[in-house]
Amino acid sequence: MTTTTRPAPTSAPAPRPTAAPLAYRPQLDGIRTVAVMLVLLFHAELPGFANGFLGLDLFFVLSGFLVTTVVLHGASASGELRLGAFFARRARRLLPAAVVTVLGTCALFVLLASKPERLELVSQARSALLYVANWQFILDGADYFARDVQESPFLHFWSLSVEEQFYVLLPLVLLVWWRWGRRNEVVLLGVLVGLVVASAVNQLVWAQVNPSWAYYATDARLYQLMTGAALAVLLRLRAARGADEATTARGAALLATAGAIGVAVVASELLAMAATTRNLVATPLLAALVVGVYLAPGAWLSRLLSLPTLTYLGRISYGIYLWHWPMLLAVGRVVEVGPALTAAVGTVLSVGLASMSYHLLEHPVRRARSLDGWWWPTVAGGLAVSLAAALLVAPALLRSDRTPIATASAATTRVDESLTNRRLGRPVPPIDYAEVAEDKGPEGVYCTPDAPEDCLVVDGPGQHVVLVGDSHAQMLTPAFEALAEEKGLRLSVSIVTGCPWQDGLLNTRNPTAVQEACTTAREDFYTETLPRMDADAVVLVHLPRSDRTWEGKIRSREGEQLPLARMQLDGVRRTVDLVEAAGASAVMVRSIIGTGGFDLGGFDPLDCLARARVLGDCVVTVPLGRPLADGMYDTAAIDTESAGVVDLNPVICPDAPVCLPVVDGTVVWFNPTHVTATYLVEQREQIWTALTGTGLL
Repeated sequence: MTTTTRPAPTSAPAPRPTAAPLAYRPQLDGIRTVAVMLVLLFHAELPGFANGFLGLDLFFVLSGFLVTTVVLHGASASGELRLGAFFARRARRLLPAAVVTVLGTCALFVLLASKPERLELVSQARSALLYVANWQFILDGADYFARDVQESPFLHFWSLSVEEQFYVLLPLVLLVWWRWGRRNEVVLLGVLVGLVVASAVNQLVWAQVNPSWAYYATDARLYQLMTGAALAVLLRLRAARGADEATTARGAALLATAGAIGVAVVASELLAMAATTRNLVATPLLAALVVGVYLAPGAWLSRLLSLPTLTYLGRISYGIYLWHWPMLLAVGRVVEVGPALTAAVGTVLSVGLASMSYHLLEHPVRRARSLDGWWWPTVAGGLAVSLAAALLVAPALLRSDRTPIATASAATTRVDESLTNRRLGRPVPPIDYAEVAEDKGPEGVYCTPDAPEDCLVVDGPGQHVVLVGDSHAQMLTPAFEALAEEKGLRLSVSIVTGCPWQDGLLNTRNPTAVQEACTTAREDFYTETLPRMDADAVVLVHLPRSDRTWEGKIRSREGEQLPLARMQLDGVRRTVDLVEAAGASAVMVRSIIGTGGFDLGGFDPLDCLARARVLGDCVVTVPLGRPLADGMYDTAAIDTESAGVVDLNPVICPDAPVCLPVVDGTVVWFNPTHVTATYLVEQREQIWTALTGTGLL
């Protein structure tokens, strides 16, 4: 017996034998209701539901169990493993509602979000429609400049993507087993258990290395779906042995009760656990709950879960899950209310939309007789619709120039009327937001002691200047390149986003890959690489990272943990001494102003400009205080003749204490903490004047 391959039919296909339907178990729909409500209340941040993410674990276990049960039941009844039928059922069940939800969400956020916000959603909408959203969010989480992924209305598609990828992997496993495993279900159980163990090990390893990967990646979350699949095979083996139904029902009722109690305890805040530990502990308890209510339909818990309201919500739970996160975000944008009201309004909206989706779209498509038997054409058609929506419709919606309904300025500080003048009252000029958002300067460039030439970007005949720092150095690089070309300088750069220039320090807020790049770039740079460069001056610039929010986040690469200020001052002095020992001068750039001051925070300048009527709606005011880091630079410069300090803020904000967001048609900031590379290039002569004013160049 082999899998069935269908040629493209030239007329209505002949009826094929089908498996006898499995008995409907309403209690499983009740479980779906519990799962989706846990997730909804967790996302609404309702007190007491901080661990409601276990609802996703419940979905995973239940999905793995049901899908495997249905596939194996059909294979046993028909004698064929019909992958075409399986994929067609999945396409009819999942794709229509998902496409409508994604496109509906795109249309909704055209009304609620500014164009700069929407541009960052294009890749996420595409990945949601193509069911690779989990990998997209891993990439976004590693992008230093990306918005917080929690702000994405497509965030919840990560779990649907994991499920869809499981729906591709599971049939492949079953196909191999069907052909070469002698259809021995004990062998299949062993394979599935092996996959559970391998995935659980991945979860444990990635939780220590990269928590984002551990949370979103398929290999690290597959164990829950495979647990459900293994459970389905185990029940089939047990049933084949002719177990007594009465004894089974009594044992299952106890198992369901124990599982429910265990899940309630683990989902509560009584036990302090890391997310990975909580997920691993919850998985067998969830499996016990699922198998218990499945085998004991007459037990009190099964009867409770079979109540009409719970079963109806369970039937539309897919739609509720699809709509709940966009609705919660929309409510938060329209009104400022507490978690309880947000949850209530979000629930009403989600259930209403899910009900319409179920009755008008999902159920008709699933029951359409015209699609029966046309397995592969149905799959191809569904994928074509999703692909067209991903490549054409969603980007067109999100890239539209429509101004959102809410046009209030996102700026945290408004200019007093007494400060308003003709420049502040000018209308916001046309802005290519997509282009400005990418105006960051070149990606990270750094070198190692054995190849210092990798840092060279301009090979001029004059002084050798080395620019070292993080994304602030990145945004300055085009201006320094232009100066090097014009002044005949030799320019090298050592840049890693999020990486401090102080010797020996590491920013642990960064993703693991960025921390590794930082270590590679900075380790031995001042002691080995820089002396080989024969540099004349080293310009040091980065985000200050000296306020209290960085306590415990900036650490020594050797593992020693001292107070933040002490570590940074020691790092500044050590770096200046090492630069001097390499035969160069150290020019430290004072903290560069952003829309919220000198460190993290501040309003999104592009979002503000997209909503504003005049430039005065998005001005930046210079704060009175300066970061502690600037005092450290001054101290080190006083102690060392070959070190100096330069302030570029008068160049960036010539109208201080009020800074315009657009100067001579050029946008100044592309995000709250970074100046556009184009603006800095235009101001390069003033930058050069400031640098040479130190007497060190």
